[in-house]
Amino acid sequence: MKSFILGLTGSIAMGKTTVSEMFKDLGVPVWCADTAVQDLYQPNAEGTRKLKKFLPTAVDKNGVNREILKKFIHKDNEILKNIENLIHPLLQSSKEIFIKENHLKALVVFDIPLLFEKNQQKNFDATLLVTASKETQKERALSRGNLSKKDFELIKKKQLNEKNKIRRANFVFNTDKPIEETKSEVKLLYRKILNKEIVRK
Repeated sequence: MKSFILGLTGSIAMGKTTVSEMFKDLGVPVWCADTAVQDLYQPNAEGTRKLKKFLPTAVDKNGVNREILKKFIHKDNEILKNIENLIHPLLQSSKEIFIKENHLKALVVFDIPLLFEKNQQKNFDATLLVTASKETQKERALSRGNLSKKDFELIKKKQLNEKNKIRRANFVFNTDKPIEETKSEVKLLYRKILNKEIVRK
């Protein structure tokens, strides 16, 4: 049996992490790009070793200092491309290992914020976009207290607009509605995949 591979994505503060947790609650293995990067940036991790050679001042005793890294990236966009070239192969390897480890599971989810921006949809059997209104997104993002309006706008600039993403996605969950409704949508999609009602792309 080959696992159904679902790519889960959504812009900042759209509810993607909440949906990801709902899949986990159903026993679905979820690989998270942000968590994988955090692991690679730990002290002595492979990503940290690679970045230490490229940007020594961005690494300290705690591993990669993401605040310093962010400053470098804001100054020079070429630096971001170089970092991606170093880290992407490590993330790809992590994904492959995750699929092998969970090959007996009917469904495996990959939580990737920039899935469409990086044109990765072809790597999945289907894609699920989590979205919400602009007003909801902004309110959620700024209410967290750890993000300035400037940083919020910078993050949004790196992401495709919602209409573009909605066109590309196989499934779209809008999280403006009550959380119980989203939970029901997740359960229904999971059941359809288990029952093979959804055809792989």
